[in-house]
Order: sequence, then structure tokens, then C-alpha cells
Amino acid sequence: MVLKRLLLFISILIVWGIAAKHTNPLFVPSPRSVLRNLILMLQNGQLFKAIEYSFLRITVATILSGAISFPIALLIYNSNLAKDILNPVISVMRYIPVTAFYPLLIMWFGIDELMKIVFLFIATFVYMMPSVVLCLEEVSQDLIETGLTIGMNKLQTIFRIQIPVSLPSVLNSFIMMYGIGFTYIAVTETINAKYGLGYIIQQSSSRGRTDLVFMAIIVIMVISVLFDFSAKKLVKHVFKWRYVND
Repeated sequence: MVLKRLLLFISILIVWGIAAKHTNPLFVPSPRSVLRNLILMLQNGQLFKAIEYSFLRITVATILSGAISFPIALLIYNSNLAKDILNPVISVMRYIPVTAFYPLLIMWFGIDELMKIVFLFIATFVYMMPSVVLCLEEVSQDLIETGLTIGMNKLQTIFRIQIPVSLPSVLNSFIMMYGIGFTYIAVTETINAKYGLGYIIQQSSSRGRTDLVFMAIIVIMVISVLFDFSAKKLVKHVFKWRYVND
């Protein structure tokens, strides 16, 4: 598996290098120029500051998304009335064109940090809400009925069965939202942002610095992959009982 990924990475570099050699650098910069800018921005600290600001914005938005979606999902799981009312809305959530809200959010919230957080919240919430509902639907009704049989009330089954059983899957959904947040960060930080990976992309593209745009995109991809890998490993370590057969 590692060898296959290494070969894929080398193949991408070769194709990229060939394309850059026969194309205007304005369209496809060379891997060397992208690496040179990456090292330079690491040395002067600009890249670390950009990552910090982007990560903080995504973290705040994702935590808000999780804090709101999980209670709603619990309500839907335990109330037929809530399920009938909310399920049709949730089923179409992921098809909402999130970027279409951006001009409206500027009108409603201005161009400061609040608008950026709200936009990222919407971007993650429309994916997280359906995902968390599915996580709770995986909880076996037999477990609930067993809990009720041994004397638990409905509230106790929520805190002792539904939440503990669904939590590993919910946390994995939470981790996925970080990746989704990073895909929208370039849009979020195009207006009135002094720092951030999206800010680097916006400023560099306006100056024709395709090498910096490529660098920022690659950094976003690497951070998303590393965060996803390490966070999922942590979840599996904490909830060993849930992944005993993996």
C-alpha cells in the first residue's frame, strides 16, 4: 500500500514537471518553484500564521456545527413528529449551494470574522447534520429495547446507550467536516482577511503568482489528509471496543 502511494506521488511529480516545462509558468508553475516558496514561507513564519488563522476559523465553525447537529439528530431519533417534520429538510441539505449564501452573509453580517465563521458553519452543517442522523440510525433498536426492559427510562437510554454507541461514528463525521471546511476556506478568506490560506490564494492569484496558489492548495490538501488520518487513528484508539474487528 505504501509503495503504491509512493509510486503515485512520484508519477504525479513527473507529470507535473513535464507539464510545467512545456507550459507558461503563469498557468502551471514548476514543482521546484512551489517548493522554494514553501520553504521561504516556512522560514519567515507566514505559512504558520496562515495555517493558524484558517485552522481556528474552521475549528470554531465545526464545533458549532457539531454542537447543534447532534442534539437535533437525537431529537429526530427519539421523536416521530420531529422525524416527520425535519427529515425532508435534512435529506436535501447536502444539495444546498453553500457559496450562494456568501453575498447574502456579507449583507447580513458585514465582512468581519463573524461572517466568515457563519459561512463555514453553514458549509459544515449542511453535511454534518445528515451524517449525524445516519450515525444515530446505526444504533440498534434491540439495544434500546433491552435498556427499557431492564428498567431504564427514555432519557437514560439516550445518555447510556444512544450517545456512547453513536459517538465514535459521530466523531468520524466531525473529523470529515474539517476537510470540508478546508475546501471552503479559500472562499471564506477572500474578503477582508489579513491572514489565512485562502487569503494567500486570493492575493497570489490577483498578482499572477500561480506558484503561491499551488503551494497554498497543496498545503490545504496535506493538512486535510494528515488531520483526517491522525484524528481517525485517535478515535480508533480511544474507542477500541468499537473497532475490535477492524
